[in-house]
Amino acid sequence: MGIHTLDWATIIVYLFIMIAIAVFFTRFMKGAKDFFAGGRQIPWWIAGISLYMGLFSAWTFSGAASLVYRTGWYGMIYFATWPIGFFIGFMLAGVRYRRSRIISPVEYIETRFNRATHTTLSIIFGVSLLYWPIQHLAALGKMVGPMLFPGSEMAIIITIIVIATLVLFYTFSGGIWAVCVTDAVQSFLLIGAVAVVIGVIFIEIPDVLGKLPPLTIHAPASEASYDTWYLFAYIMQAIFAAAMGDRAQRYYSVRDERATLKVGLLTTALFCLGPIFFGLVPFIATIVWPDPSMIPGFAGLKNPQEGVFIAMAARYLPPGILGMFIAAMLAATMSATDTCWNTASAIFSIDLYKQVFRPKTTDKQILKIGRMAIVIFFFVAVAGALAITVKGIKLDIIGVTVGILSSVAISIPLSLGLVVRKISRWAGVGAVVVGTFAAIIASDLSILGPLEIVGFMKYPFGYRVSFIIVVTLAVFLLSLPMGRLGRSRVKAIALSAVSAIGLWFFFIFFNSNQALSWNSVFGAAQPAAGADSPHGYFIAMTIAALAFGGLTYLFCRIYSRDIGKPEPEVDKFFTLLKTPIDVKKEVGDETETATVYPFVGIIVMGLAVMTLALLLFPAGRVSPGINISLAAILIVIGLIIIRGGKNVLRQINESK
Repeated sequence: MGIHTLDWATIIVYLFIMIAIAVFFTRFMKGAKDFFAGGRQIPWWIAGISLYMGLFSAWTFSGAASLVYRTGWYGMIYFATWPIGFFIGFMLAGVRYRRSRIISPVEYIETRFNRATHTTLSIIFGVSLLYWPIQHLAALGKMVGPMLFPGSEMAIIITIIVIATLVLFYTFSGGIWAVCVTDAVQSFLLIGAVAVVIGVIFIEIPDVLGKLPPLTIHAPASEASYDTWYLFAYIMQAIFAAAMGDRAQRYYSVRDERATLKVGLLTTALFCLGPIFFGLVPFIATIVWPDPSMIPGFAGLKNPQEGVFIAMAARYLPPGILGMFIAAMLAATMSATDTCWNTASAIFSIDLYKQVFRPKTTDKQILKIGRMAIVIFFFVAVAGALAITVKGIKLDIIGVTVGILSSVAISIPLSLGLVVRKISRWAGVGAVVVGTFAAIIASDLSILGPLEIVGFMKYPFGYRVSFIIVVTLAVFLLSLPMGRLGRSRVKAIALSAVSAIGLWFFFIFFNSNQALSWNSVFGAAQPAAGADSPHGYFIAMTIAALAFGGLTYLFCRIYSRDIGKPEPEVDKFFTLLKTPIDVKKEVGDETETATVYPFVGIIVMGLAVMTLALLLFPAGRVSPGINISLAAILIVIGLIIIRGGKNVLRQINESK
């Protein structure tokens, strides 16, 4: 599974291109608004592509590919759900984010809710963003490192450090501009490389579609956790995730709400390509290698199917072009990492440092703090990735668990806070606290050893997310009725008692824990008490029900503080969300931005020239049709971008 010298050459040239992009956009960075929101000047198509790329990483080529390889049509349907959840979530809050006039995805929280909610969500969301680069770099190192440096004990370490350093350089230097433009260039390379892989496979395997199994919406019996509930829960989770955080950055970095709408529609359209570009190759691999143990280069690994995508590329792509495909995989991980770092630095510098510690911080000081934060994130990500890959610490499992615990509970108040007017200003804190607690008891926490009893319900993913969403929405949307009851201690106690008793019966009759049921706890044949017995789960369940009751009482009383009080700040905020953007007054012309078009177009066409230059070498002429096809795709894309820049300049001159 080693690579050719030509592959190394293309990878190195690609990495230098990323550095050139960072240097070019350094001159755009005059303050925090430029660093975190691109001065509202980022073209909508770049923002849309960047948003799309930021949601991919090496996991797409490993974990997601493994899912399709194992489940077949179910995995393809899973990819097909991506545009559904995103589109609904975008339509809920996309334009509202642009009209909020913010430069941090949680900056509006203090005005919409209150300072306590703002600080709480900033800390939780900011910290949660620091984990994902760890996972992305670890996955990339394990999958690509051994191919880049075959036989080297330092392969994974070198890969992680080099890629993280490169991302640090261009994120630190060029801010959101460099992040978005590198994402766009990476996307063209990624889509072109994957398209070539698919084309070669169709040529090499006659009647490939006819050899695939019949269409079915169900996963194999061996993959019982993948069911209809899983797909439903993923769509619901995606709805709220699409309207928050790093996604929001792309919504408010463009000129106006019309551009924001184009961002959402473009991203949705790109998501529709998911089953073809990311599902088809591992699906066809089941024809080439019916058993995972047959996958070359990965057969001896614990989960060989995770390498099926790159194994297919290595099988069908010639030297040089394989290097471009590996560069595309690097691109996906770099896009996901830079997005997290830029978003997290905005939160830590604006929402925490400025709002909590130094309210008088200037715009240039925020820029400095944001860059310092990115350097810290770099060391955290590298240390975490090395802990996973070298030391064997299960940060990946813990991180995924924590991510599921926090993401849904955080995303609901962050997204619906822009949509729903009639809620308590404490509803955000209530949703996060109660939603996270619901996630803990609904999850299978087997990684915690003796403490796994805390997750007594042991729901699979689909049921877990559905339960978390229902509980979080209830505490969030019913905050005002709860507040009215909270004005009376007696009524608040009564509601908390009803919720505790109701949840107790729900827990015991509706759970996925085979050791916990009415008969196992109260039946005639009762096993000895212990942490692993039904009695241990019963105690945890009872404590959880009482805790829910206590939280119900607590938030009833807290919500009651808002009843009857005028809320001029909230009224002003929702008035702002209804006020269209005055582009001339708030943004200005885009003369300087128009220079981005030819810059990106030339880079893309440069990649095409590099693809053709490979034909000058004997090893690069193994399959010249592949080189010519990829170059043609990149040339067409480059010409379209350059032509688009000329049209923008013409429109600017006509308006003057």
